[in-house]
Amino acid sequence: MKHVTYRLPPAQLRRQWIFSTLFLAGGAYLVYRGSLFPLSARTAVGMAFGVLLITGGLLQVNGVFTSVSFDEREIRWTGVLGSRKRFAWADVTSVEVVKNRNRPDSGDVVRVTHRDRGDFKLPAVIGMPGAWRDPAFEAKAAHLIATWREATVAAA
Repeated sequence: MKHVTYRLPPAQLRRQWIFSTLFLAGGAYLVYRGSLFPLSARTAVGMAFGVLLITGGLLQVNGVFTSVSFDEREIRWTGVLGSRKRFAWADVTSVEVVKNRNRPDSGDVVRVTHRDRGDFKLPAVIGMPGAWRDPAFEAKAAHLIATWREATVAAA
């Protein structure tokens, strides 16, 4: 089996770039405007909100660079803030599609359970609800689950 890499689909990438631009611009504007006036409770709140928007914008940009890669031996991914995980399939006890939150309108995610380290939600294989849904989400999730099953059956 060859090495496979999944990233966010083009519609979600566009969304990430649009929201990051809006958040960064809005946050920079609030911080800049707050720096022009003497410090008061109102300007402090505005500047704090601006910093939160800038942080959200940076996290949106970071989402563009998330990916999930796997082959017959292991799975690895790059998540939020550049965190990297790498697990051998032999150490993974389950791979399943679950709801991101316990709400019916919540998106679907692929959860990987490691024998010792617990549960992890994969960042780039996301089935968002509505218009942002990745049309290939089910195929990607099925491919991941099938690869995990083949690897664990071959190891046993």
